[in-house]
Amino acid sequence: MSLMKSSKKRQVVIAGAGLIGSTMALALASKGFDVTVFDGTTEKDRINRNKGRTYALSRASKNLFSNLGVWNEKKLNVSPIENIILSTRKDSNDPIRHLVEFKKESPAFDPSSYMIEDFYLRKVLSSELNKNTNIQVIDSTEVIQDETNSFETKISLSDNSLISTEILIISDGRDSGFARRLNKKFFKKNYNQVAIVGNLSHKNDHNCTAHQLFLNGGPLAILPLQGNRSTFVWSLPVEVGNKLSESTDEIFTSHLKENIGDILTNASLIDEKKMFPLYLKFLRDSIDIRKVFIGDSALAIHPLAGQGLNIGLRDVASLVDVLFKGKKLGLDLGSFDLLKKYETWRSFDKISIATYTDLINSLFSNDNIYLKALRELGMNTIDNSKLLKNFFVKEAAGEYGNVPELLKN
Repeated sequence: MSLMKSSKKRQVVIAGAGLIGSTMALALASKGFDVTVFDGTTEKDRINRNKGRTYALSRASKNLFSNLGVWNEKKLNVSPIENIILSTRKDSNDPIRHLVEFKKESPAFDPSSYMIEDFYLRKVLSSELNKNTNIQVIDSTEVIQDETNSFETKISLSDNSLISTEILIISDGRDSGFARRLNKKFFKKNYNQVAIVGNLSHKNDHNCTAHQLFLNGGPLAILPLQGNRSTFVWSLPVEVGNKLSESTDEIFTSHLKENIGDILTNASLIDEKKMFPLYLKFLRDSIDIRKVFIGDSALAIHPLAGQGLNIGLRDVASLVDVLFKGKKLGLDLGSFDLLKKYETWRSFDKISIATYTDLINSLFSNDNIYLKALRELGMNTIDNSKLLKNFFVKEAAGEYGNVPELLKN
């Protein structure tokens, strides 16, 4: 009993103060919940670790930030994506051939997606968290252990304090320590690929156009940032990627320039490039007793569709929806039935996006002559069909299926 007496009670506890954990806290606080967020690192560590990272944000995700009062294009240094061009190329001697172009639907619509830089988004979220009286953020503090009973979860923290809560939301990244500790089962597929990512400055104007170039080794995305700057995400077989990543900036840049042709002129690297392994990692069961996994800790996918952050934000909006309705009905927030509602809602979307990115990657990181013919035929069909194009634009905008309230305009 003494454990219970000394533990402070909070309505909701979130493990992980990354982009998804922070957004989750703000979304819950906007619905009147009182929230404690803790993270094993400091804010400074999180900013440095993610330096130079960028994200493609769907229109639905932008709606979420607008609804939470944090969407400010100037402060966030946002670059809209007005056009998307998919092209293919055998090698640097082969001309770039356009397969499909997705233009902005009409001036009446917002763009289907935006490019946003980690640094600015983190800064804005952090200042909102600090202002919010319903939110308490505890840095440099980790969960040592947790015990769950039929009323609450009791959490022992690394600073020797105890906290108890009805529900623990876990957002501690793709190598989730919680998932390991709880012995959660994953479905994992290794792509034997790495992604090299970085930012470029260039002479020409990118005209708010995103390019996805399907090369022999794997897809290369060029995405517009504010000013004459762009982000690249290059997926390559492990050996080729390792070799390229270790090469000097000059050698790497000239290799990159050969592949992107005249898409960007006079391109040069800003900051250093980074490399990470590519795999699909899927938590078979994203809920546990009084616990729910969201964001990368529940699903990590291939970056080629640029949907990683958006999936996490859909998790946020759906879970807030379920918890808010549960709270209005006076239900126990950590009850299995309530969390099961969330999981059922999210599972179809997650399975379909994981399957879709997996399929596209297999189709486009392959030199098989029949597959090449098939994908070019498929792209040609899409390019000539307004209906199919609209479907893909809606998909990219995140406006498909049962959309949670917070993602609506």
